Amino acid sequence: MDNRRLGIPKSDVERAATHFDVPITQVTGEMIEHIQGIPRGSGLERQEVEKDKELLLDILEHEVLGGGRVIDAARAESTPCKGFTFDSETYAWSPGILGLISSKKNPEQLEKYCALGIEPAGAGVAERFKKVKSAVEEAHQSWQKEGGDLESWWHKIGESLEKHKIEL
Repeated sequence: MDNRRLGIPKSDVERAATHFDVPITQVTGEMIEHIQGIPRGSGLERQEVEKDKELLLDILEHEVLGGGRVIDAARAESTPCKGFTFDSETYAWSPGILGLISSKKNPEQLEKYCALGIEPAGAGVAERFKKVKSAVEEAHQSWQKEGGDLESWWHKIGESLEKHKIEL
């Protein structure tokens, strides 16, 4: 089975960074030893890949629509958010909302749906956010210049993710 096709990191350092949700530069020897005990392609490793896919979906929703799409308001209001800060802006997500909500683009959503607080997301989320956001913005700008339909937009997203070496 080709692990790259599944979006599973190849090296133990990449696996540890994904598993512990830290940038590669912060991976320690102990983290690598821990990850070596987890079989490649195991359910645990796939869960980490799924987190990246969810983050991508949340970023896409935020970039395109400027906020989160409320799917289940009652659930969103009754659960705390998870979030992080990037470039002096708070980003958060909540069960019941598709996409990120942020302090600059939609503070009213942040106030309403994160009233129970914002729990810190993993340490590596801001780093992954920066990388994915940059790729999405680049693809969106290219798509806007060329025009096109939804299919061409997704094509641009795929090209940009590949260019930035973001595996999903």
